[in-house]
Amino acid sequence: MDSTENNQSINLPNSPQALVEERGLEGAQVSIAEAGEEEATGAASGDVSAGPQSAERASTPPTTMGGASSGETSDNEEGEVAGPESSQQSILNGKIVDLVRFLLIKFRRMELTTKAEMMNRAMRDYEEYYSVIFSKASECMMLIFGIDMMEVDPFVHAYFLFPALGITYDGMMHGVLGVPKTGLVIIVLCVIFIEDNCVSEEVFWDVMNSLGLYAGVNHFIFGEPKSLITEYFVQEGYVEYRQVHNSSPPRYEFLWGPRAYAETTKMKVLEFYASIVKKDPRSYHEKYAEALREEQEWA
Repeated sequence: MDSTENNQSINLPNSPQALVEERGLEGAQVSIAEAGEEEATGAASGDVSAGPQSAERASTPPTTMGGASSGETSDNEEGEVAGPESSQQSILNGKIVDLVRFLLIKFRRMELTTKAEMMNRAMRDYEEYYSVIFSKASECMMLIFGIDMMEVDPFVHAYFLFPALGITYDGMMHGVLGVPKTGLVIIVLCVIFIEDNCVSEEVFWDVMNSLGLYAGVNHFIFGEPKSLITEYFVQEGYVEYRQVHNSSPPRYEFLWGPRAYAETTKMKVLEFYASIVKKDPRSYHEKYAEALREEQEWA
């Protein structure tokens, strides 16, 4: 990899919430993360009716994110009155959050959803904004949770939700229950691939730290990342976590596991990574050439 490409190698947003902030969804993740947990709790107790109503409860997004405490106030709270445009955007953001919460519930239940149902359950009185709300919610589902949507009936606009990039693992029984971890699997595979298919534990956790994920510290969406990655992702075959040969004291490194190679491709992972950093995947010349060679070999 040339020096320019290497400098881009870990050019990820500073944290998962940075992804939603960049796309106008500040505050979304705190509310969104609750949907999976609520549905998991409801399923465990037998109260399956508790889930979808939760998508209607949040009419506006939370005002705090990430590590912000509930005692913090925004500039508007200190005396500034939000203008009509700001208020309208806040309401739309809330509708996007509502839709993401609702889609997470539908994913967990493995149910189809339709345009009519989404409009009725998550954007009532805002049907005219369906296109932008649906687009932003779909993007959040993909980039944060690794969940894709496919239209299976164009007549009624019915959609099926499934793990992206060919991955068949959702991770909802690991870490924070009920919350898909496919997005984290894909991020891990991205880091390994971009870092020449084998990344040292030190470099790997430097990247994870930049994303707000710290070994031994619970993340409010994913749970404790080290156990997720080095235990569950390894057990599921997506990651290989091995000791560096002849290292003393022992050092470890991460590689793709056999299930990653079986289910997805380097090109799909590179395209996902490029979508996060908002670049053309072909701008990563060596990585793109490598991914293209793999596709040609398997064709």
